[in-house]
Amino acid sequence: MEEIIIDKIEWSALEYKHKEKSVDFIWTIGLVALVSCIVALWLKNYLFSVFIFISGVTLILFSIRHPQDVNFSIETKGLTLGKDKYTWKKIKGFNIKNEDGVAVLLVEIDKYLLPVYTIPLPVDKVDQVRESLLQVTKNKELEESKSMIFMEKLGF
Repeated sequence: MEEIIIDKIEWSALEYKHKEKSVDFIWTIGLVALVSCIVALWLKNYLFSVFIFISGVTLILFSIRHPQDVNFSIETKGLTLGKDKYTWKKIKGFNIKNEDGVAVLLVEIDKYLLPVYTIPLPVDKVDQVRESLLQVTKNKELEESKSMIFMEKLGF
């Protein structure tokens, strides 16, 4: 089988859209976690109480954290998403959504958990990326996961 050679395409983008959280948002998370911990302790469910406490602290830390710049590349060997590299055998398909001047590359990867990755894509690279990916995988009708859409609406 002949190897397909693809010109290397590189770009970088923030890992997610950061939305500034108000102090009220953080206090709300803290109070809900604290009340839930107290209820779990009252019900003598100590392990669940610890889980709620750790979850609340983690949620607060992630909500105030700023996104990092992630490098993406498409090349002959495969697709690179930050530190993760995927060969073309692991990629089942892709779709590019270009709405309101914002382009998003959806990639379906051969994984059980989180099989569809949503990757921000510069609008000027949409055609180049589509042509390159069509050489190695098929264009599928993919949708962003419902949990990702729900979390974005909540402000995460």
